[in-house]
Amino acid sequence: MPYLSKSSVGVGVLRVRSTGVDTLNLAVKGPVRKQVWELVGEAKAQAQTSADSELIDFPVTGQAFLLRPHGVRGYTYWLSSPDFELMLGTSEKFPAVLVQMHSAYMHSMGVDGSLRLVEQLLGHDIFAGPYELMVSRIDLYADVQGWLPELTDLRRFVGFGRHRRGFEERQLTYMTGSRLTGFMFGKGALVGRVYDKTVEIRRRGLSWLPDLWGTDGQGDPIWRLEFQYRRAALVEFNLRTVGDVLAAAQDLWRYATEDWLSLRTPTSDRRQRRWPVDPVWKEIRRIQIAPGMTGVVRRRLQEADELRLVQGFQGYASSLAARRDRLELGDAMEDFGTLLQRYLESRGREFTQEVARKQSRQLGVTAYVDEER
Repeated sequence: MPYLSKSSVGVGVLRVRSTGVDTLNLAVKGPVRKQVWELVGEAKAQAQTSADSELIDFPVTGQAFLLRPHGVRGYTYWLSSPDFELMLGTSEKFPAVLVQMHSAYMHSMGVDGSLRLVEQLLGHDIFAGPYELMVSRIDLYADVQGWLPELTDLRRFVGFGRHRRGFEERQLTYMTGSRLTGFMFGKGALVGRVYDKTVEIRRRGLSWLPDLWGTDGQGDPIWRLEFQYRRAALVEFNLRTVGDVLAAAQDLWRYATEDWLSLRTPTSDRRQRRWPVDPVWKEIRRIQIAPGMTGVVRRRLQEADELRLVQGFQGYASSLAARRDRLELGDAMEDFGTLLQRYLESRGREFTQEVARKQSRQLGVTAYVDEER
């Protein structure tokens, strides 16, 4: 009896909702300006004193960050923004600067636009001379609809790691209750992931992705195929510069889906590598990785931030109103105003000052700027 699974049904109707670069981490070597060390050193001392992140901005580009009281991953200084994370350190074990670009930032600006702003910051504000910019990690992805992998499909995935020692093969399965949520293949320099993205966005609250897809995927789940290349793998392909890596995005996708990993339809042949490629995987191989930009990302992030604040406010306000027997919203808000005013006065603070302080620390995803205007 021929083998049949849901992933073999509906061939030719695979719908690609989004493709591109989801993660881009950059390692940067070069002489960091003395003024930068002074700026971040002073800001960190203040952050440690207040036990809160300190707002700083760089003088030329005006790029703003919140500098955290502690470092991360061997880096002494950790600067955070909705655009990207910026880590600086003096250890000889690591490059002077590490940049981790956020997915929302790249989807809002486009990869080229977001890189341009990063390089402006590095060139004008961070480094005192020439610097070397390298990709330490890039994740390429495609979000597809019309394919429902099953747990039994795991045995149908066949790996053809060209560099087995460098790209060690490993398989993991992820479940949420009785529901399959994904597979992971490999570790280290090259990793492949196949997982239910609609489950993840509910857990992480990525509200901008449904706008990008044009659907929320609830009735028809959207699955993500993602391949993570670290520097050791990129060097094997003679990809040295950021431009080289981005220009080779389609070739990297082709290698991952044709040479390194494939989904097969079982036959009587005991050798899996002779099984025919599943029709769905043939469609996956033809996907074009085309990073783009969209303004809906910025709007959705702002809406999501406001929604979280409103949800929190509603919880606290209704609890306080219940304690003070204020059933009407108008009466409750008037009562809250009096309570808040007393609280601030008892601590020598003013509401306008508190709002101004919060505004100064409010960072949003950088808006796209058309340089031709």
